[in-house]
Amino acid sequence: MDTIEFKQLRKSRFDVVIVGLGPIGITLCNLLGSLGVSVLGIDARDDIFALPRAIGMDHEVMRVFQSIGVASDLSSVVGEYRDSEYRAADGTLLRKFISPQSPHRLGWPAYLTFVQPALERVLRQKAETLSTVALLTGVELVAIDNPAEPTLSLRQLRTGETVSLTTRFVVGCDGGNSFVRRTLEIGFEDLIFDQPWVVIDVIIGDEPLNLPETNVQFCHPARPHTFVVLPGNLRRWEFMMLPGETAEEINQPDRIWGLLAPWIKPGQAEIWRSATYRFHALVAESWRMGNVFLAGDACHMTPPFLAQGMVQGIKDASNLAWKIAHVLKGCPAKLLDTYEQERRPLVHKVISITKGLGEVICEIDEARAKTRDDTMKALMAEGKGILVRQSLFPPISGGFIGLSENGLPLAGAGEPCPQPRVLVDGKLVLLDDVLGEGFALLTRDIVLSAAGRELATTLGVAVFDFGGHYGLHEEDHVLEDWLAEHNARLVLVRPDRVAFAVASDERELVDVLEQLAAWLEVPTNRAARQAC
Repeated sequence: MDTIEFKQLRKSRFDVVIVGLGPIGITLCNLLGSLGVSVLGIDARDDIFALPRAIGMDHEVMRVFQSIGVASDLSSVVGEYRDSEYRAADGTLLRKFISPQSPHRLGWPAYLTFVQPALERVLRQKAETLSTVALLTGVELVAIDNPAEPTLSLRQLRTGETVSLTTRFVVGCDGGNSFVRRTLEIGFEDLIFDQPWVVIDVIIGDEPLNLPETNVQFCHPARPHTFVVLPGNLRRWEFMMLPGETAEEINQPDRIWGLLAPWIKPGQAEIWRSATYRFHALVAESWRMGNVFLAGDACHMTPPFLAQGMVQGIKDASNLAWKIAHVLKGCPAKLLDTYEQERRPLVHKVISITKGLGEVICEIDEARAKTRDDTMKALMAEGKGILVRQSLFPPISGGFIGLSENGLPLAGAGEPCPQPRVLVDGKLVLLDDVLGEGFALLTRDIVLSAAGRELATTLGVAVFDFGGHYGLHEEDHVLEDWLAEHNARLVLVRPDRVAFAVASDERELVDVLEQLAAWLEVPTNRAARQAC
């Protein structure tokens, strides 16, 4: 969209206003804008937040970035996440998290590191190219009237001038201290975790240093701490603050160099940035009021021990964007109810799991730490201490997915659909690059009847048969293997690339498509259904 001036907002109309242009808000701007939705994104800051924050993202997040066309632009600021080790004070290995090897089930390495300011810069630059997106910085939200039909009061910080703006939807992506959430008087469910840490990002020089080659959680009761290998020469250390320490005293150059002394000394590296944070485990009691939604830290705060904070926020954005776009195009408003139905229970589980790991790491009582160490050493000896990080997290368990008669998810429902490499006219591409923006039906070694295709077309579902024009790469069996795990040959995929359900034959598929039709309130041809 052409640059918009603050005063022009008086005469402007947007489908969606997004409050907060951190990684969640700017990703949502891109997702909605790429779907043709008119979006205004505002942020009180004039520029991107520069202090250390998120450093980890998973393959689902990278897939979102692929969908908005920035994957290649991120190559210089993203790196593959190293294995993570938990080590006792004596150096003994207590636990190890590993990632699956190539071919990657979702098309990207299961976990990656990144540099947040640079990533946000790429996302903002992309949003600025979209004709339906306008961004304004140095602008804050000061009031929301009537959440059912939101009217917003915005203030330009430089001049103090205010404007009033009516919109169809508002999404608060404005962080843990969210003005949107507080204005709506939505409280947090506290999962009881509150730990202060100091976070330090360091640029190491070219001189060889004796640093770990993997990421390490040092489970030392004297002071728990973390080391992470980031892209290029960037490294991160995080140190738990002990009782009696304050943020002001610990976030000083002398204290920071003292903490880093076992690994590096001044002259061997440069402290790029540091900050202190309190790590919490919180989930908003509601994620929506009327047509005002919350996303990211505005509705959940996650301890950092599995690098899930930004990850879950991006998944919020991916889940909500296509539903808003579909409702704006005439689909039933009940689709929007499924945002909280799907995301809140899942995020609650993720935070609970992360909190449990945090409690393991943050133990400072020596006796309890020894008991912990003995228990974890025994698990390692039994071969139960090496885990795949992604195996910890459940799929979507309710909402806009295929359900059985007893209300349980159908096979594959709620899981991210695998993304193999496919051959299109002799060119190798990732699956999502050929699927388009809507629902897709993927088939393998099965030919749909004309009536089956008609039923799919009636619902706006694009059909892709692999083996003809679309060929699977001969070494990439991730989709075939996943379908085989579910004894299936077809999968119906949502616009966010989550599986609505799988089916083993056309008769099962018709039942799945009937559920989709009910959700979308689209009448179907009974004769066509019976002919399938």
